[in-house]
Amino acid sequence: MRAVLLFAAATLVAATPFTAKKAEPAKPLTAAQKADFAKVIQPMFDAHCVSCHGPKKEKGKLRLDSLELTLKGGKNPTFTIGKPDSSMLLSRVFLDRTAGDVMPPKGEVPLTEKQKEALYAFVEGQPLPDELAKAALADTKAGAAKAKEAAKAAPKAKK
Repeated sequence: MRAVLLFAAATLVAATPFTAKKAEPAKPLTAAQKADFAKVIQPMFDAHCVSCHGPKKEKGKLRLDSLELTLKGGKNPTFTIGKPDSSMLLSRVFLDRTAGDVMPPKGEVPLTEKQKEALYAFVEGQPLPDELAKAALADTKAGAAKAKEAAKAAPKAKK
C-alpha cells in the first residue's frame, strides 16, 4: 500500500508542470551609478582583480575590466544591482581572509573596509556618498602605490 501511495505521489509531482523562474531583467544603471563605477569601483577592480579577471586571464570566465563585462558576469552572475545579498562577488570579498574562496585570494592585498563598503553600496544600487568615495579611492591609490614599491624592491627573476 505504501508503495502505491509513493508511486501515486511521484506521478502527481511528475505530472505537475514546472516552469523555471526567469531571471529578472537588470535595470539600467543611472548616470550617477555609471560615474561611481568609473570613478571608484573600476580603479578598485583594476588594482585588486583585473590581474586574474581581465583580458590576459579570465578565471571563472569572469572579467572585471569594464562595466559591461562586470555586469555580464562569468560562470556565475557577478551581481544584480539592488540585490547585494545574492551577489557572488560580494560574498567572496566579505569572506574571512582564511576562507578558501576569499577574493582577492590569500597572498594578495585585500580590500579595505572603505573599499568593501563602497562596493557594497554600489551593488546595493545606492549612490556613493562623497566621503566614502574619496576614502575608497584614496585606499585604492595607496594600495597601488605600495604594490608598485614592493614590485620595485623585489629581486628580478633571471631569464
